[in-house]
Amino acid sequence: MAGEQTAYLDSGSTGTDVVIAINCIDSTGSHTALTIDTTTTRLHGYSVVPAVDLTVGTGIAKITFANVQSLTEGQRLICKVNGTANATAFSEYAIPVIVRADERGTDSVTSLDAAGVRTAVGLASANLDTQLNNINTQVGTIDGIVDDILVDTGTDIPASIAALNDFDPTTDTVANVTTVASVTNAVTTDTASRDASKADVSALATAASIAALNDFDPTSDTVANVTTVGSVTNPVATDAASRTASQADVSLLATTSDLSVVDSNVDAIKAKTDQLAFTVANQVDANALTGGGGDDAATIYSYFTSGSNEDAFKADVTGLSTFDPATDQVIVGTNTDKTDYALSSAANDAIGAAFLAYTLTKGSPGTIERAFWQSLKATQLADGEVSGTPTASAFDTNLTAVTGAYDHLLLLFTSGSLAGEARPIATYNSTNGRITLQEPLTAAPSSSDEFIVVPDHSHPVSEIVEGIFNEPQAGYTTAGTFGYYLDSQVSAAGGAVDTGAIADAVWDESRAGHTTSGTFGYYLDAQVSTAGSGGSGLYQVSVLVQDASNAALQGARINVDGTVLTLTTDSSGIVTFNLDSGVYLLTCSPPAGYDTPTSLVATVTNADISKEFTLTPTSSAPCDVPWVG
Repeated sequence: MAGEQTAYLDSGSTGTDVVIAINCIDSTGSHTALTIDTTTTRLHGYSVVPAVDLTVGTGIAKITFANVQSLTEGQRLICKVNGTANATAFSEYAIPVIVRADERGTDSVTSLDAAGVRTAVGLASANLDTQLNNINTQVGTIDGIVDDILVDTGTDIPASIAALNDFDPTTDTVANVTTVASVTNAVTTDTASRDASKADVSALATAASIAALNDFDPTSDTVANVTTVGSVTNPVATDAASRTASQADVSLLATTSDLSVVDSNVDAIKAKTDQLAFTVANQVDANALTGGGGDDAATIYSYFTSGSNEDAFKADVTGLSTFDPATDQVIVGTNTDKTDYALSSAANDAIGAAFLAYTLTKGSPGTIERAFWQSLKATQLADGEVSGTPTASAFDTNLTAVTGAYDHLLLLFTSGSLAGEARPIATYNSTNGRITLQEPLTAAPSSSDEFIVVPDHSHPVSEIVEGIFNEPQAGYTTAGTFGYYLDSQVSAAGGAVDTGAIADAVWDESRAGHTTSGTFGYYLDAQVSTAGSGGSGLYQVSVLVQDASNAALQGARINVDGTVLTLTTDSSGIVTFNLDSGVYLLTCSPPAGYDTPTSLVATVTNADISKEFTLTPTSSAPCDVPWVG
């Protein structure tokens, strides 16, 4: 709602001009185009058609309701304005107006503009400070003249009059009167005639009354006993009527008290005009919305929020813009100037948060969304938390997939004391999300420890052993193959056949015994040693295999799980792979005499990395298959 404005009663007539000022400001704080509909804009309860002045400036309107009748001091009015703001229609824009008496000198409020003030005090220039200083100078001059007059009327004149002898026409005579040879209509000098021709001097002051006066008042006092001259041309009649007619009109002259009031008023005016600001010469800066005067903000607020007043004065905004930034679209014109354009930090954060929170769907073929979806499906992970009372070999989780969904996949801990430790899953049961590992962890995890299930299938060692020794003998009948050779050797061996001992003997056979070119052992060693070596990734992953005393171990096989990459350490105990960014599981098949170590997770992120396996000697005779090529 607009601020309250003030209309001053015109004391000279029954009607009052009510003037309303409107500023139209856009969202940038600049004035914008404004029109006023004079056919519908009215003072509430009055039918006066307003006159509108739009020449003050863009976005500024002066609305005048001329000669509004029967307004009273303190009356409150509402101006309901209709029109357009920047080509958008608005209606019933309510502007409160309070009616005040057009008084002067009592409340420091004046309806005069600068020109009116100058006219009222007789100034010819717009420079009020200079002119007001001149007024003070002139008042000082007037004060001096008045002092002189008071001296004359209070001292000199009474003294001169006191020195005079009161003229008594009944006894005194006039000297030096010019005589004439003959007198027409001669004056009879008898007592009756003299009495009839006497001037009425009853109103003249006596010497005593004049002496008792402090000040001579030329507006009411008369001067008696004026010194006569010997010869008078056009003598002045001294009767009351003649004296009154010949008196100077001093009724408009200011008295000392009048000048004191003027001086006080001028000081008050100067105090107010000293507060005026003139950004533009001869133009007073003013707040057109407040109108000056009026009640305080709390009183106005209380008035307009009481009863139904608030609803009555609400602007009709149905014609204003209904732009909804959540759904509507803004079409921007061509703008090829993109220099120095940048998103704010908050906008970047918002875009990143929205991207990360986006729910990925399959999308359309050929789209980035479809490519992301396919990549996710190819490397999809399950993540979960440990629950219940876990052990190193089995524990409950919050997973809900069907039984068997994670059998033989790899479980990798991502939090807690076991973070980075991985084990193959033996079985998964949907009841309580129960996971049983193929091999025990180094320690039992804690409840709420987090893990991921990597979609990388692994076979238990027992399955590998069973697969080898449960292979049908009939499948190896081709001469020259290792299966055929092994079958013939076993079949020809005397005594009872211990398949476990045979398997152990085969797989525990030292590589050093197979160095002759052309033998199957030499060939198999060469094939395994070169299988999947190196890789073609962007980053180098170096793996060191050593014993507890940090001595390099030769003959350890390092495999990158889920790939064909397998390398065997030389005397340096080091193998090197080239991998792209990603998460990889490294497994180590130790040389004879050492336990199989826990697999390591290698996380490659735009840089080369290195990992280490520290092996411990086996505490018993080997009974498991240490490596499968």
